[in-house]
Amino acid sequence: MVPSDVEPQIDSLAAELAEWLDSVSDLSQRSLFGITPQGPHRDAVVVDTMIRNGCAIFRSELLIGSTLYSALCFFLVATCHHLGVRLTAGHWKAALESLHQSQRLPGLETFGLPLGTPAAQFKAQLDSTLEQAGLIDRTSLLNKEDRKVAIGLAINWAMRLLLASAADYPNPVESPAHKDFAWLANRVQAAVAACK
Repeated sequence: MVPSDVEPQIDSLAAELAEWLDSVSDLSQRSLFGITPQGPHRDAVVVDTMIRNGCAIFRSELLIGSTLYSALCFFLVATCHHLGVRLTAGHWKAALESLHQSQRLPGLETFGLPLGTPAAQFKAQLDSTLEQAGLIDRTSLLNKEDRKVAIGLAINWAMRLLLASAADYPNPVESPAHKDFAWLANRVQAAVAACK
């Protein structure tokens, strides 16, 4: 749990993140998914976007910075569309709380078992769910319903990886009127600092 005196700031940020992803989703619906009419062809575009960005995330190294930002955003939008879900402020608050908790975990380095950064932990979880869901070049052993559950879990880990990557982004400089990775990083870093 986050400290009670910081909870209003976390609630406000969670609401802002829900609104931000809704905007990204709306723009994606009009520009990316909207290239085809409603129906099976649009569903194929959504699934292709989900798989393509899932593969990009799976194959990429976890670097400090915004290297995964686009892939994570498009992946979140496509998977939410595919499952017919919307990420609310409650989902974002839970992800922010997970980030806060993961930053407070004791390390196992003294036993030669480093856990890595929260971003590294979330990336490992996301990679595993991408593999289980069959979104990369391997066959999933899960049935259709269980694959949907794995895709839902991938949304969970993608949100947390996005926030952890933003928390680690060095010296974000916002561009006026842009809600880009620097915008996200400034807000997440302020929330993380307030929780310490």
